[in-house]
Amino acid sequence: MNNKIQKMTFSGFLFLSTAVLFIITFYPSMTILTSKWSASEDYSHAFFTVPILLYMFWLDRGKIANGLGNGLVGMSLVLSSLLLYLFSLQLQIPTAIFLATMMTIVGIIIYLSGVRVLKDLAIPVLLLFLLIPIPNQLLSMVTATLQLMVSQVSEMVAKLFAIPMFREGNVLHLSGKTFMVEEACSGIRSLISLSTLSLIVGYFTLIRWQSIALLFLLSVPVAIFINIIRVVSLVLIYEWFAIDLSEGTPHTVSSLVLFVVGLGLLLIFQRILESWETTNKRG
Repeated sequence: MNNKIQKMTFSGFLFLSTAVLFIITFYPSMTILTSKWSASEDYSHAFFTVPILLYMFWLDRGKIANGLGNGLVGMSLVLSSLLLYLFSLQLQIPTAIFLATMMTIVGIIIYLSGVRVLKDLAIPVLLLFLLIPIPNQLLSMVTATLQLMVSQVSEMVAKLFAIPMFREGNVLHLSGKTFMVEEACSGIRSLISLSTLSLIVGYFTLIRWQSIALLFLLSVPVAIFINIIRVVSLVLIYEWFAIDLSEGTPHTVSSLVLFVVGLGLLLIFQRILESWETTNKRG
């Protein structure tokens, strides 16, 4: 009994010591990361994701505690991640700093519980890496592609309603108004938020990894769809009722409503997948 208590005490001390050392070492990284989240509307949801992520790891603490640690692989990953962290911190490369931080966490998990436990922790680990802001150059490329796609499809849909329109890149010209499909209407913000939400919802409600992966993939067309609806709605409402919803409070409210619609669609898909899992389980 005493040996068991001593072992538990030592494990708790080891965990606490590791946590303190991690916080001290990666404090600069966490400071830069939180400032990035605060400055970007695309990642404002990260502040809500972190507590949920910590709760996920807490729920899986038994799997972490019972896993067979792999000291060689885990320590190798930790050391290589630390080297990358120090190098990128010296050169002030944010993405590399954040990547090294997350890789260190994964390395610690492998050291304590082995590689196999990553299969059980796949969703929390993926969410961990989704907290890393997309590099600006890559984000600009993806945003530009989505902007053009949303503009093209919105033009086609609007013309089905016999709306006279001329499109010039991301700019939609009507008879008395010009709408520009800006970055906020590209769908990238909805895509980042809905993909994160799909993993969280899937983790707590679905059983099979295939179902969670499918829900995650479905978040992409849902995000694009609601932004096409947004642009088409702006055009139709202006053309039919001469009401401009492209600026100010009306635009903010309409964007929020459409995001709720997107979330509703995601939850419908979740219910379908959950029903499919139940049917297969009974079969």
